[in-house]
Amino acid sequence: MWAFPSAPGYPPGPAGYPQQYHPQQYHPYAPMMAGYPPPPGMKPGKGMPEPAGKSRRRKKKVPHGGPKKPATSFVLFSNTVREEVKAANPGLSFIELGRKLGEMWREMDPAVKKDYENRTTAAISRYLEEKKIWLAQRAAGMTQD
Repeated sequence: MWAFPSAPGYPPGPAGYPQQYHPQQYHPYAPMMAGYPPPPGMKPGKGMPEPAGKSRRRKKKVPHGGPKKPATSFVLFSNTVREEVKAANPGLSFIELGRKLGEMWREMDPAVKKDYENRTTAAISRYLEEKKIWLAQRAAGMTQD
């Protein structure tokens, strides 16, 4: 069987093993680096070190069973107006509908907008009270998680 000629500095590959796929070709320094300790900040066998001071942000574990966060003033507005806008503009896609609602929100009368903001403020204060009670019950072991 024909074999690829050996490249200078590399041992020949086994019979039937093309030279360009020979493991030594991919990692020619692996035998020499086997006992070499990695530099500070690098894990053995890994490529790039983690940037200093920046670590991956872990997702917060949210305990289940607590009160649900209230909607923002824009979400309250869009929930009340969405069906009217859909009826007036039946051909709008979901994204176009969102853009239209955002445009309407920006151009809205400040007095009407203030009404939605007041409703959100009341909902936030109610949520914070419910959360405080729920956390106290959870600390006392009265809730089921």
